[in-house]
Formats: sequence, C-alpha cells, structure tokens
Amino acid sequence: MDPRERLERSIRNDYRLIWRLLRRLGVPPDAVDDAAQEVFLIVAERMPDIRENSERAFAFGTAIRVAHSARRRRAREPVGEPGDAGEASVRSPLPGPDELSDQKRARELLNRVLDAMAFDLRTVFILFELEGLRSPEIAELVGVPLGTVASRLRRARESFRELVAQHTALSPRSGEDR
Repeated sequence: MDPRERLERSIRNDYRLIWRLLRRLGVPPDAVDDAAQEVFLIVAERMPDIRENSERAFAFGTAIRVAHSARRRRAREPVGEPGDAGEASVRSPLPGPDELSDQKRARELLNRVLDAMAFDLRTVFILFELEGLRSPEIAELVGVPLGTVASRLRRARESFRELVAQHTALSPRSGEDR
C-alpha cells in the first residue's frame, strides 16, 4: 500500500484514540490538538520505516513520548492555574446543571488522580481501563513484556484506588447534599 494511503488510513482510524490518549496522559487541553498533530507529523515522516499494519502501534508509542515531553515542558513552565472561564456553557435541557456539575467534578477528579499516578502506571491503566485495549496490544505498544503489563496494571489499579480515596477525603464537597 502507498505510504500516503497508509497515513490517511492511520489518521482516519486512530486520530480520536490518539487525541484521548494524549489528553489522559496529561497533555493540557489547550495543547492536545497540537500534540496530536505532532504525533501524526512524526508518523508521516517515518511512514517509510514503519511496517505495514504497525501504524497504530507506532502512533501509540509516539503519542506516549510526545505526552511525556509535554509533561516535562509543562513542569518547567511557571506555575499558574488557567481558569475554565473561557469554556462555553451547555444550554441543552438534558442533562441538567446539577448533573453537568457532577460530571465535571468527576472528570476533574479523574484528571487529578491520573496526574498523580506514575507515568508508566498511568499509561498502562489508561490503555487498558479507559481505552479498552488488551494486555498483548499494550505490551506491543509500550514495548514491555506481557508480565510487566500485568504487574503495572495491578499496581496502577491499587494506586488509582488509593488516590481516589485521598482526593475524595480531602474534597470539601464530599458528603455534601448526599
């Protein structure tokens, strides 16, 4: 197959998955589009070197490295918390404002918990639990043995439970209106 056709197929089939992976690996919302574009620019540049039908694995590995670089860059930036004031409000009658608030708090909690996890554990956790990939696929994408995937997944689940418990115990809203 022509490299251009392979690239187009890869973008068409994997862009949304790569975008979500980057976001869940800690790329800030305002930088995730650029990071996804960076991933596919690298894929395009390296397409002649990528074995046919291995495009997804290459894109995933690239996304993991791009996310890691983005996290390092962000750690070097001055501390500042951008607000959510620029987000558009949802005017749909379903779901209601309370449900939207609950969903937003749940997403924020998930992001805080994922941010607190070790990067290697977070990567396996996201790929397995949130993206629904199977362990052999993850082993290939991450480049580790299958046993390592199982070990990291077990440790990631333990870490996730502990971090959720810590964050919910610290939350001023826990127990409110319930």
